[in-house]
Amino acid sequence: MTGRIGNIELASGVRVMHFWTYMYASLICIGMISNMNFSQPYILLQHLGIADASLAGRITGQLTLVTEVMNLLLIWPFGILADRIGRRPVIMLGIGMIGLSYALYPWATEVNELMAIRVIFGIGVAAAAAMTATIQNDYPVESSRGRVIGFSSAFNALGIVFATWMVSRLPVWLQDAGMGPVAAGRYAYSAAALVCLVSILIFRFGLKAGVPEQTRQRPRWWDLIRTGIEQMRNPRIVLAYLYAMPARGALVVFGLFTSLWASTAFRAAGGEVAVAQYQVWLPSTVGTVSAVCWSFVFGWILDRISRVAGVVLSTAMSMVAYGLMYFVETPLDLRMLPLFALVGASMAGGMMSSMALVGQEAPPAKRGAVIGLLSLFGSAGIMLAATYGGALFSAATPWAPYLLIAGAQAVLFVFAVIVWVVAPGDWKPGAAAAMGRH
Repeated sequence: MTGRIGNIELASGVRVMHFWTYMYASLICIGMISNMNFSQPYILLQHLGIADASLAGRITGQLTLVTEVMNLLLIWPFGILADRIGRRPVIMLGIGMIGLSYALYPWATEVNELMAIRVIFGIGVAAAAAMTATIQNDYPVESSRGRVIGFSSAFNALGIVFATWMVSRLPVWLQDAGMGPVAAGRYAYSAAALVCLVSILIFRFGLKAGVPEQTRQRPRWWDLIRTGIEQMRNPRIVLAYLYAMPARGALVVFGLFTSLWASTAFRAAGGEVAVAQYQVWLPSTVGTVSAVCWSFVFGWILDRISRVAGVVLSTAMSMVAYGLMYFVETPLDLRMLPLFALVGASMAGGMMSSMALVGQEAPPAKRGAVIGLLSLFGSAGIMLAATYGGALFSAATPWAPYLLIAGAQAVLFVFAVIVWVVAPGDWKPGAAAAMGRH
């Protein structure tokens, strides 16, 4: 039995309940993953007393590096595992490990303890990220893929708004009620852990059980590994893999260093970190709302233009948006909100275009392995952005990490144009849209 939601046609065996549970997973998983970076300055400044901006920048990069090393090591194996035992148990494991890390994080008393908890968090990130990407391509038919990716990206953005609002606003409310900064942080993180715990049950009863029909024969692990590597003969798959690096790197730069930039500057001026975290929520939300709006528009566009052309468009947007961050003096300057809106739209476009391209090109039966390798490239991008971005934030200026992303996007823009001209593939403009009408 096949489900349909408006003009979105779902794959065989996928019901409407499965679709909406996946949208919830898109909201919660990405929201909780992103919020760990967004709320990081509160733990460093209030719980550990690290007020020096350059030191905080280096530690932030190191903590993110720990997470992404785990992600890099595990995200592809999780994709392969899901092709054998199903998507549902893997994503349940992922959100459970994320919840455990939230429960432990505010109790750390030194940086080494944060590092250890980040290992747990990295395991959860690898499982959850691999499954949200894989299910995103499992549930729709090809003609509806762009629209489903648009829906999913919109829920990703809403999840970021929800999670960052909850964990940034709760400490302010609790401190206003007379609670100390450390206790307020612990209650806020415990609330996030509870959300993750409830999500395990929602995934258990709402997501589709089993593995896709094409994988029921349980292929050998080596065959799946070889498939992911063999797909690199396809230049469009190579483009999607490589573009995952700056696309994911852009997300971590915005999530990590915008909040850290605002918090350290506000603290240096004599303000409270909790207030700074809440105030920086506004530009972050503007970027996220812009991402939501652009997700629907860009999903419609992706179903009507070459998927390679979609990568060209998104790289151009990101190059301009992150390059213009050079002119920002502080993220708390409300005059910069239009720029944050452009940054948000570019982030959504980057994630959507790479996923749409690899989803179109990857063999359905091996998609978990192929998308797992895509996520591996994305993890490498996050590692590079966090490491070199943190070093640039500490040694140069707060906007230096954004220029790093702008430069990487410029390189991928050139490569995307070359692929568009030399190897655009068999996709014909309007084909997917036409299919969706029949």
